[in-house]
Amino acid sequence: MDKEAPVVIARVWADSEASVIKSLLESYDIPCHCTSGLRNPLYPVPEDSDSGQIRIFVPAAFEQEARDILAEHRRKQAPIKPVDD
Repeated sequence: MDKEAPVVIARVWADSEASVIKSLLESYDIPCHCTSGLRNPLYPVPEDSDSGQIRIFVPAAFEQEARDILAEHRRKQAPIKPVDD
């Protein structure tokens, strides 16, 4: 795996949840971005389909720190689902 390539650290279904994760990571100076596989937002997508997921990426160098932050936040607050590859 390319050490410089971004890695997915979480997958969520709601824009609002992705926004919270992005804001949380950025508050720790961890750069991140989100992508969605949703082709047409007008039609609902079943949750068991990957096409509706929003993926949150961070640079590989920040992966462990970002996972630790999300785990701590999940422990204290809400059920963020990090990706365990």
